[in-house]
Amino acid sequence: MLRHQLTLAFRSFMKFKKIFAINLFGLAIGLTTVVLIMMWVKDELGISRNHEKIDRIYAVMTNHDNTGGIVTIGITPGDMAEAMKAELSQVELAAGTSSFINGVAFENGDTKMTGAGLYVDQTYFDIFSVDFLEGNPSQIMTGINSLAISETMATKLFGSPKEAIGKSVKWQVFDFHNDVEVTGVYKDFGSMEVDKPDYFLSFSYFKQMLGEGVHWGNFNASTYLLLRRDTDVAAFNEQIAGFIKAKDERSNVSAFVQPYGDTYLYGTYEDGKVAGGRISYVKLFSAIAIFILIIACINFMNLTTARSMSRLKEIGVKKSMGASRGGLFGQFMVESLLLTFMALVLAILATFILQPFFNQVTSKTLSMSFQSELILLLLGIWLLTSFLAGIYPAVYLSRFKPVEVMKSNIKGSFGELLARKGLVVFQFAISLLLIIGISVIGKQMTFIQNQNLGYNQSQLLQINASGVNPNQLDSFLAEIKKSPGVENASSLSHPLVGLRSATIGLTWEGKNPEEQVKFENVSVNMGLIETMGFELVDGRAFSTEFGEEESKIILNEAAVRTIGFDDPVGQIVNLWGDDKEVVGVIKDFNFESLKETVKPAFLKYDPGFAQKIMIRINPQNQQETIAGIEALFVKQTAQPMDYSFMDEDYQSLYASEQRVSKLAKYFGVMAIFLSCLGLFGLAAFTAEKRKKEIGVRKVMGASMMSVLTLVSKDFIALILVSILIAIPIAWYFANNWLQTYAYQTDLSWWIFAGSGVLLIVISLITVGYQAYKAASTNPVESLRSE
Repeated sequence: MLRHQLTLAFRSFMKFKKIFAINLFGLAIGLTTVVLIMMWVKDELGISRNHEKIDRIYAVMTNHDNTGGIVTIGITPGDMAEAMKAELSQVELAAGTSSFINGVAFENGDTKMTGAGLYVDQTYFDIFSVDFLEGNPSQIMTGINSLAISETMATKLFGSPKEAIGKSVKWQVFDFHNDVEVTGVYKDFGSMEVDKPDYFLSFSYFKQMLGEGVHWGNFNASTYLLLRRDTDVAAFNEQIAGFIKAKDERSNVSAFVQPYGDTYLYGTYEDGKVAGGRISYVKLFSAIAIFILIIACINFMNLTTARSMSRLKEIGVKKSMGASRGGLFGQFMVESLLLTFMALVLAILATFILQPFFNQVTSKTLSMSFQSELILLLLGIWLLTSFLAGIYPAVYLSRFKPVEVMKSNIKGSFGELLARKGLVVFQFAISLLLIIGISVIGKQMTFIQNQNLGYNQSQLLQINASGVNPNQLDSFLAEIKKSPGVENASSLSHPLVGLRSATIGLTWEGKNPEEQVKFENVSVNMGLIETMGFELVDGRAFSTEFGEEESKIILNEAAVRTIGFDDPVGQIVNLWGDDKEVVGVIKDFNFESLKETVKPAFLKYDPGFAQKIMIRINPQNQQETIAGIEALFVKQTAQPMDYSFMDEDYQSLYASEQRVSKLAKYFGVMAIFLSCLGLFGLAAFTAEKRKKEIGVRKVMGASMMSVLTLVSKDFIALILVSILIAIPIAWYFANNWLQTYAYQTDLSWWIFAGSGVLLIVISLITVGYQAYKAASTNPVESLRSE
């Protein structure tokens, strides 16, 4: 029986080759898009979750109740882990970590390299799954001078992981240096981890470096907990809310825990609570995948019902010969299953071909490997698509009565007509939502790129200064300034992209002692303001013309507003117990994403605390200039230069939005294309049903334009309905998305009007082909069947 139905299905495909090809092509495109999106979603959902004990690992988050509102960060005091393990019975294990100082320079003989890593204690490896190739995992961080390095780092420094074990390595950052022993080599972290440290150093040494800087008012570490299995997390959060305040009565910071596996997807907070994050993109693209699958299925329905007029006599003969409705239903479902299976095979082949391009767009390393999980997913997609695509045509075609079929007395009901038109409205409403969404995202990204950040990003080079001897920093900067193509150079304590070093240690006369305000603390060298292009709105910059610049401070406008100074220059503030004179005010500059308002910040003169070297270069002969700087750097440090451009670093804050924008464009095009196929199908169906009517009209003298209007007007009405439905929904979601930015573009009327006009034009082109085809048909051919 199945073999017979398959034979009938193939005969049907060959009889209606054009409809078969369009159906197969449309379903294949839709399924390819769905498979790619599902691969991306599966990867996103798996990030940071590949640890053996992931269901019990929690990150400690802190809520800082500042004057501008609650700020939530994953940074805690350095003693937090130790105290929580000692005082809370629900905590099985607790680990403190810090990446406070990145870019540590390692040296093994003549071989030198820098890396980004973490300071951890032994408990870290008991909580997280780290795959060690060499060394005893239970004794990696037993000493303060222990070092664990990645497979790549071990190969670069020692030739192989095995050769690295037990070897001594020198490391240095700023004024800190030490000899450490390699006690472990671990496998490089894969794409499923957000942080991919090149090394692990002892957390105890980190605390020793900070000395008195480790206290309950200084937030410089991350704390991770392994909670016992029977822990009530909600009750635990209530218990630890005042944990920090109990240690420091002046503190305005409360704590809570968040599942570590959720920190990647749920990284946005409002009023101290989780409010979303990247999970919104996962939901968005999952919805797009579902919509595209539905659109592809709607196309199948429309095209199948459009060709039904050509199959009526076939159906009537089969029913007259005794075929049951169930038998015909089964035949049409077999056709759907077979066609969808063929489309799925094409989709899998297309996915393999498109994988490199898709990985480039998403910045991932996705690959399709036929494991049981993927096979089940593809099987589910096949069956679901077959059911969605085939159920309506199967019911529609199998219900016809043989007498009506043989008399050609088939009339579509109002309900069928409404359903078919409703499907087209749905298709184009989704397409218009995507068009508007793409336009809004693109407009906001352009706005961000053209926003005045308070300094000049252009041609601003940023170099990791970890390998530069602090005692030779000034002479090195002097050499760089003499290099051809260099306009200026200076140094500062940390990158100006993102919050890096906030403090509550700034006070002033009249400050409420109960109120704690965080200021971004930036240590700078002479010439930093000039090199960055900061705009002075009052006072002066740091200069060698004046003495004792260590006792001076420069505020940004946000800091002046927070403090309440009317005439800030000459005022005295106190930083960590030392009085500082305000000598200048710089215009607010964005050191975070434009999703955030500018926070209070100050610059202090401290050239010894230099992590980054900033160099302003001339745009002409750029490569030669960089090569000259690199030669000086290698001569100074004997290691390769790690550099980036500030505009690139700034754009990295919006990497997610930019990738989403690109993906949305591609998927939007797919949705529009598939919707047009659906419209093509409905136009073909209508032209087929009105074939005789059009023939009679032409015999009676109807012009080509009147026939075109006859066929097209109903479809334009459907598109207008789609626009009326989609625009309010699009405005709502676009407005909500823009509200996540402190600095946002406006929702211009032309975005909605232009998107609607574009949709109408695309629809007219699609329908116009079928209308022209119907209008140009010889009326004799249309009426011959009579």
